[in-house]
Amino acid sequence: MDNIFVWLLLAIGLPILFYILWIKGYLVVNTKRAILFVGSLRKKSRCKIRFLSCSGVAKKVLNFSEVRSYTFNLDSKITKGNVSIEILNKHKDIKLELKPSVTTGTLFVEEKEMYYLIFKFDKADGEYELTWY
Repeated sequence: MDNIFVWLLLAIGLPILFYILWIKGYLVVNTKRAILFVGSLRKKSRCKIRFLSCSGVAKKVLNFSEVRSYTFNLDSKITKGNVSIEILNKHKDIKLELKPSVTTGTLFVEEKEMYYLIFKFDKADGEYELTWY
């Protein structure tokens, strides 16, 4: 009887915990392959990453503290491949796209809107730093 209760608690509790972590922006969903991927996607207004032979996608929820315009800056040193960064709203519409050729953009954050930050890698080597204020 105790084992059933524990398994039931895990089956219900873990998905709820993961959902809360996702909505708050602490959980990052990765579907990528890389020889090296070092950095942090969890900081509030900065993501800094170094990668080697990286392909795939990393996705997280962005939480903004106030309704206003935010400026995003991408500082990248890509030696091989392609990297792009997209910010989507909850309807999956692209609101901002940054890449090595387009390094700055502005996003107006609307009230009660959820935004997703998506990093796309295609056989990429290098490093980048994304900041917003």
